[in-house]
Amino acid sequence: MNAIWLLMGLLVLSYLGSSLVSGRVLRGIGLPSGAEYVVLGFVVGPSALGLLEPSSLAAFEPVAGVALGWLALVVGLDFGFVGNRRVRPSRMALCVLMSIATGCAVAAAVWFAATRGAPSLERDERVLLAAGVGAVSAETTRHAVLWVTQRYSASGKLSDLIADIADCDDLGPLLMMGGAFALVPQATAHWPLPFWGWTIVTALIGVVLGLIAVVLLGTDFRLIQSWGVLLGTSLLTIGTSARVGLSPLLATFAMGVTIAAVSPHREEIVAMVAPTERPVILPALLLAGAHVNPNAAPFLPWIVAIALVARALGKLATGLVFRVVSPDAREASPWLGLGLLSSGAVAMSVGLAFALRFPGPVGHTVLFAAAAAAVFGEFVGPQALRATLRKAGELAAPERESLFFGRALAHVQAARDAASTPTATPRPSDRPSPAGKVEG
Repeated sequence: MNAIWLLMGLLVLSYLGSSLVSGRVLRGIGLPSGAEYVVLGFVVGPSALGLLEPSSLAAFEPVAGVALGWLALVVGLDFGFVGNRRVRPSRMALCVLMSIATGCAVAAAVWFAATRGAPSLERDERVLLAAGVGAVSAETTRHAVLWVTQRYSASGKLSDLIADIADCDDLGPLLMMGGAFALVPQATAHWPLPFWGWTIVTALIGVVLGLIAVVLLGTDFRLIQSWGVLLGTSLLTIGTSARVGLSPLLATFAMGVTIAAVSPHREEIVAMVAPTERPVILPALLLAGAHVNPNAAPFLPWIVAIALVARALGKLATGLVFRVVSPDAREASPWLGLGLLSSGAVAMSVGLAFALRFPGPVGHTVLFAAAAAAVFGEFVGPQALRATLRKAGELAAPERESLFFGRALAHVQAARDAASTPTATPRPSDRPSPAGKVEG
């Protein structure tokens, strides 16, 4: 398949995403994390059917980079907010800390496993591999939590807590990614800084350009001018950070957080850019799946297996910590952490960014770990989350819903139940008596 056909396919996916957002088709179709598009990309990619050629994928790498940066900007604009509700600073700090702790636990497990089982990797490559796999293992996607809470009309303190965890979990993987990219910046020869210094520089690029965007947006919000400001400053942020080998995702995320914190028009900006998230996610997930290569390294299968086990243990520990620390989770199930296993667009974006920045065994192993976590999370996360909320008594909707078809199947089943229920035969005393006679 040449680049023209690939472009047409991406445009179709983008249109499908916009239709799902605007409600022109069924909202219940699809997995909460979008993992089916990752699988579709893998199936049509060079590693499976080969309908997409490596040269076509290489031609779209700049487009993929811009798409990932824009997604990070959208996530940054909404960071710390669940709808219009602001997450408490203390809870936000704990959520970010637990996300980073999970990523570091996975990174430590991968580091020790690679030290013993991948002697062909140099020390710096093992560090990148561990940091990358840890970064893609830290997220709990807010899309899966929103999918469950909306589908089953869940509401309550535990539902709010889980939504806050999923929203704040986005910062952990992006910080770890920024640190990993900062280990090998392209500007090292000109400005020798430690990796944490380059990580700060990455965030400062986004903060400075975010402040410039706020100034350009001004006090009078105008839709057309705002689009030009956001697109221009985001492209400048992506290009500047990529030019020196730093993480464009962390930079644009910092830019989004800065705009949301400083601009008086945050709600208008979020309402403007939020509908663009889904149309960008679907093509990005397809490209990420097409880049997945299970034969990239001999150590890939067991590194990914170790990462999945470490991620599950880390999320279980996260659930136990919240049961102890947060009063809203005291009565929750001990398996609360399993409901946090769903990962999605942020993890896949980090994995694809690693594969593009570090082509070879390290980058492809990180991307494969992200894809495996997303697929595995689909089988465990939503079901465990539903069971946890059911035990807490916060599910209001009936639970006859399919993973793919949602409420539509529930309505069909309800109609069948109504049709199969026999009509009650009236009792003799309920029958009208002929000619006005009163029976019995």
